[in-house]
Amino acid sequence: MVKNYSGKFEIFYYISTLANSYTPAKTIYVCTPDRDAQSYESVEKFSINSGWLEIAEHDGAVLVMPIAKNGWQAQSPTLIAEFYSETRKNFKSKNGKSIPGRDGFVWCWETLVYLVGYGEGAVFAGNVTVTNPNRFAGVALVNGVPNDYIAQSNPSDHWFVRNVSSVYNKKNHDIPVCLWMFGQNENFTKEALEYFSVCNQITAPAEVVDYEGISTEVYKNSTEEAVQIRVSIGEFEATPELGKTIMDQFFNKFIRWKNAPDGTLKPILSKDDFNRSNRFAHDSLTVNNNQYDFFTYLPEGMRAKEVAGLPVVFSLHGRGEPSWIFSTKNGWDKLADETKEFILVLVDSPLNIWLLDRDGEVFGHIIEKLYQSYLIDKTRVYLTGFSNGGMITRQVVNQHPELFAAISPWSAPFADSFEELISSGYELPCSIFTGDNDEKVPLWDNLDGLLENMLKVNNCSILETEPRIHMRYIPDGVYNSDNYYTQKNKYTEGDRFQTFFYKNSDGQVRVCFTLMKDMPHGAIYDQSRAAWSFLKRFSRPEGSKKVIDAG
Repeated sequence: MVKNYSGKFEIFYYISTLANSYTPAKTIYVCTPDRDAQSYESVEKFSINSGWLEIAEHDGAVLVMPIAKNGWQAQSPTLIAEFYSETRKNFKSKNGKSIPGRDGFVWCWETLVYLVGYGEGAVFAGNVTVTNPNRFAGVALVNGVPNDYIAQSNPSDHWFVRNVSSVYNKKNHDIPVCLWMFGQNENFTKEALEYFSVCNQITAPAEVVDYEGISTEVYKNSTEEAVQIRVSIGEFEATPELGKTIMDQFFNKFIRWKNAPDGTLKPILSKDDFNRSNRFAHDSLTVNNNQYDFFTYLPEGMRAKEVAGLPVVFSLHGRGEPSWIFSTKNGWDKLADETKEFILVLVDSPLNIWLLDRDGEVFGHIIEKLYQSYLIDKTRVYLTGFSNGGMITRQVVNQHPELFAAISPWSAPFADSFEELISSGYELPCSIFTGDNDEKVPLWDNLDGLLENMLKVNNCSILETEPRIHMRYIPDGVYNSDNYYTQKNKYTEGDRFQTFFYKNSDGQVRVCFTLMKDMPHGAIYDQSRAAWSFLKRFSRPEGSKKVIDAG
């Protein structure tokens, strides 16, 4: 289909018939050579001949291809960013179905945007990458590289965070990219390789890897695998085979998480790779005629019989974020491998949205099944979740506090009363996380109600500030990067954390609220470490309304 937007530009776009499921969709931007960019007909033909239309269909993606009637040199390198901002919420699914709350529109995720260019379109796409490096999880340039580096010294547009802190001053050349360049010779890619190697802080020599018959030099950042540059030398054309290799071996491997002003590049398993992976034991059960798939992650090197007696951490996905995407988002898997202290369990909700009336009973059934399979410690089961997963975390424990020793809701809109929990007499330690720029969580107005309820549940003092400054309730202390979130304690982004803590009448910390600097609606790996240091202190003896604090 072709569409004109505000009289400014035209695009050809294709929406996969699979993009009507309840999963966030990738957005793939393809810039053709000049000769193929002249009209709707020529762009559509290129989408078919290059294989990208079929690739998008198979992957459940939205394919967007700009029409450049006057050639790419006449186009602004901010064009793709403008396309995305104006069109991302305007693609209707083919059958009108969507994630609940999306009114039939496809969810084009900010974290899953990819760019590929050919010939003059690759030159343009390269200039786009210099100008807006934070927009893409992966970029592929075929027979073309940037020829305009003027924007490299411009301040980042930090599009994930509207109001950055005063210390945030990154420029475009400070932002890593994930890039694959295809060229006829080494000189063709030399200048671009030098530039992006500095952006990615790459110092080590390349390793040679074969990707479906394409010999490739891979240059990686020493600490982050996803921050990499690939260079392939040879004769390349816009064939379906090349497009499929780019999609399968590159785009489907990486994501730019929405967890910082410019996001963070990370590896990710594709849906097929996740389903094939033996790192997650796949299981399911049916409760009230609804099927729930759940996935159990044992610490690396440990077998089922060796995890007997370990506690369990449930990590629940947000709306529209199935476990195959969510599995590596927040670092719980890496922390399990590092500490060998807990089993991680992910659960998929029906239609990728959690609803208390439908889903509230499933966790007790999963806990019993985990006990049968692994002999888990049922006195140490912890419930955590992100966004909609954080909402269901709070809602479930309001009805079933006996199942859990402590909870940690992350970036979850505050909207629950907790009347049942308060009246039940159950203690329930709670560690809350949210970002200072989270557009989905109205911070101070609704935080007070959640804090008041959790302070009551945990028998903590409730003292109001006079005059009120932001938070209504006075904490007993504050953890920060000076006294807690240090490199010695293995925090890599501890300077982003400020935790207000509240003690009960026995002087034990029972409620924490952590505010994360320069954080949109996302999660970082350090959160799991911080949450686990709090959660693991608590256990709930069978039948007890009180919890034991191991200190």
